Amino acid sequence: MRLPAFTLALAVAAALAPRPAGADGAALAEAGKLADLTASETAMGQVMAMMRERMITIIIAAGAPSAEEAGKIVDAVLMPEFHAALPTLKQQVATIWAGALSANDLHAVVTFYETPAGQHLLAALPAITSKSIEAGVIWGQKTAREAVQKHADELRKRGIRV
Repeated sequence: MRLPAFTLALAVAAALAPRPAGADGAALAEAGKLADLTASETAMGQVMAMMRERMITIIIAAGAPSAEEAGKIVDAVLMPEFHAALPTLKQQVATIWAGALSANDLHAVVTFYETPAGQHLLAALPAITSKSIEAGVIWGQKTAREAVQKHADELRKRGIRV
């Protein structure tokens, strides 16, 4: 779904949905543009891929004969529901943006993303985000290990096996 269809769906959904304080039609329209520019469909696709993997695990645990069969079941039976409900998530995200920022602020952000620097940032964001998450995981593991080692005696006193 590209900008015109998304914008129409956003406008219809926004007219029917309760608006957060401060959200108006102009802010919702700018939030829709922002969602398109920031490749929210890509991010939502990644969320759906994670949901798919989780559902496969659940279907395997519920009795699917194999991971391959579970994948087929999820793809044929459950994932179409997620695809059908995607416009609702897009509208919710746009409403969140529209409730958090004014139409003028959202327009300024959209305008920035349309500049060469904004386009470069958008192109770099997936790698930046991925590397940042990886760094965060490594940092968290290291810090947790060090904290447990540093406080091992105290944890043991509190009945925690270290």
